[in-house]
Amino acid sequence: MLGWIAWGNLREDTVPDRAFSTLNSGSLAEGEAAGRLLQEGYSVLRSPAFRANMEALQSRYPVIYARPSQQAIDPKGVAAVIALEQLGSRFAPAQAAIVEDNGALLGAAGEGGTSGRYSDVLITRGVLAAFGSPDLVTRSCAVNVAAHEYAHTISLTPVGYRVAFSDTNEVRREIQDRRHPGTPVASYLVGAVAQCTWLAKQGRIGPGDVPACVEVFGTAAFNLSRCGQFAGGEPVALRPGLAPAVPPL
Repeated sequence: MLGWIAWGNLREDTVPDRAFSTLNSGSLAEGEAAGRLLQEGYSVLRSPAFRANMEALQSRYPVIYARPSQQAIDPKGVAAVIALEQLGSRFAPAQAAIVEDNGALLGAAGEGGTSGRYSDVLITRGVLAAFGSPDLVTRSCAVNVAAHEYAHTISLTPVGYRVAFSDTNEVRREIQDRRHPGTPVASYLVGAVAQCTWLAKQGRIGPGDVPACVEVFGTAAFNLSRCGQFAGGEPVALRPGLAPAVPPL
């Protein structure tokens, strides 16, 4: 019986274009905007361009923190997890909600309340507002957040919730017991690569500019304060005068 349930869950949870199972929002307009953001974040993760851009970082970031039991994954390994290549892995269906901003919180995701079957994904209204910006780089930062949270919905098992990528939470603001301090954190690297892949798709940067863009927005934390610093059409690359980088988690 358990195997039959697992097979049914896995078949449903690996549907390529399924961005969420439910979405709670404050209004119809907000729900529609949130649906577009979540779809963008999910779709870019499942795209061939995302995988190519992630794997192209192999020599730049050879050691990446994924979770306490996997602290030395590489970009090809991250791409394989996102592509659900491990037998039984899945995106746990997202029960998404739009919530009020809460200090530094941009979003959150993790196991839902139904025995590991679903995940919960929260996106704040500030992130949703950024997605409505006329500036593509600011909009891309919302895509970063959505993709980052989707990374936390990947379970390595069809039954239960064995999270593929973990980082911090409201209580624990630093990653404990790092064996390789200062290396990229997979969930943040995923967000940055998704963001820059999306910018390349929009024509705001060239395909070859993705690594420089990833460096701008961070691989071990999210450099949120830089999101509005390219509204004049500047190249999305490090330059003097940018807001300081957030210290690695």
